Amino acid sequence: MSLLPKVNIRRTFLIARRDYLGYVKTWGFWISFLLPFIFGAFGFLLASADIDLTPTQNITVIDETGLHADRLQDLYEENQEDAARAILATRAYFIQDKDKRAEFEKILRVDGTKAAQTYLRENVPGVSAGYKAPEKNFKFISPPADTFDALLPYLTGEKRLNVDGEETELGGVIVFKQGPDPSRPIAEYWSTNVNKLDAPDLVDHYLRRLARITYLEPQGLSVAEIDRRIALAPETSLFSPIKTSDEDQAVNKSDTVPYVVATVLAFMLWLTVFSGAYMLLTSMLEEKLNKLLEMMLATTRFSEIILGKLLGVAALTLSMMAPYFIVGLGGVLWYIFLGPADQDVVSGLASAFDAQMIIFLIIYLILGYILYGAFFIALGSLSSSMQDAQTLTTPILFVLMACVAVIPLGLSAPDSPLLRIATFIPFSAPFASIVRLPADPPLWELLLSTAFLTVLCIGTIAMAGRIFRFGVLSGAGADVVVSWFKRVVLRRKS
Repeated sequence: MSLLPKVNIRRTFLIARRDYLGYVKTWGFWISFLLPFIFGAFGFLLASADIDLTPTQNITVIDETGLHADRLQDLYEENQEDAARAILATRAYFIQDKDKRAEFEKILRVDGTKAAQTYLRENVPGVSAGYKAPEKNFKFISPPADTFDALLPYLTGEKRLNVDGEETELGGVIVFKQGPDPSRPIAEYWSTNVNKLDAPDLVDHYLRRLARITYLEPQGLSVAEIDRRIALAPETSLFSPIKTSDEDQAVNKSDTVPYVVATVLAFMLWLTVFSGAYMLLTSMLEEKLNKLLEMMLATTRFSEIILGKLLGVAALTLSMMAPYFIVGLGGVLWYIFLGPADQDVVSGLASAFDAQMIIFLIIYLILGYILYGAFFIALGSLSSSMQDAQTLTTPILFVLMACVAVIPLGLSAPDSPLLRIATFIPFSAPFASIVRLPADPPLWELLLSTAFLTVLCIGTIAMAGRIFRFGVLSGAGADVVVSWFKRVVLRRKS
């Protein structure tokens, strides 16, 4: 017990309270705290106001061949139908009955959006109310002139159109010209808005389809029939061999939701550790530059200052992250109890927040914060300016950025060897282990990872204490570290 540093609980608490209240009383803290709610309210108002952020372009077609204008507009309507189908497909997530959901998806895929909407109104009336047709990025209008030269004043803004009783601009002109090969027309798009490419993209789609038609139809094959047969093609059924019951071995959302939850939690863990550690650095540097640390050392020990700062900034970080957890938890509870919850999703959420996830999430949150927090405290005590701090912390920031890169692997490749290796590297262990939990890794791997991280935390705290003492008492900066490296490591004389 004599090896442990002496700590006065009251002095440690006062330091933690001072650091916590010092940030909480600032305007910046409350702006950051309320930011999720402000953005949420702004997004809700924006959606309710139904503001058109991308005005619809008026596009006209000059078809010198007389073959492609009507076909291009037919393709445009088909694309609008496909967009509507994609939006309406999201309604399937709110259909609890699996048989009705499968029937709805089949009708939508084969018969189209109108038949699918009719099915929803007749069989799932509570779901159909949320459907909204996709907005059009542009629309076709009749050309105000017969030749391209006569259309130029409308394109340049010298003349304006009258569409549905309102004056507006001509957004663009599509020109089809006859090429050497009748099946390969020359297409041109003229517009002053060179960044909005919805109309030329449609023309490219049309030309690719035209190439398919001119190749298949001479062989007696119909493009429409091929597309219909593709839509009716069977789909692969997914099964999991680790499920016990034969009738429940099909893979559903209850199997995939835990991976999504683990990925989100791992990212939130990374964000919490990063923001807390960086606040420790700035707090330490500010108090060192203002000579407050020297005054504090007159009545407190080094260990009490380090522990107090760790506790104070930890409480502050949790307070700043609280709105995000509240919004996330509120969304989950609304979906389960008030929304048309999918029972597979509910089951997946329940299995994601099991005892193992909660226990290891808390363990890795504490150990990860202590590990990076001790590093940043030590580097802050060595810094004599913000430039020094940025130079010294750059390697640790690169390590943190590398660690966040392993989080998406938990969603796309939970069996990745890199993810398993990252579990045993203390710097990345908190994040890699969390995203691996839904894949049910061996318990010994998690315990060994925790042991490695604990040992490194103890060593880091011991090292940080020595560096902290040296940095504060000597007023050391980065130049002192460089001098020590040259003298001790490179064996150079001062």
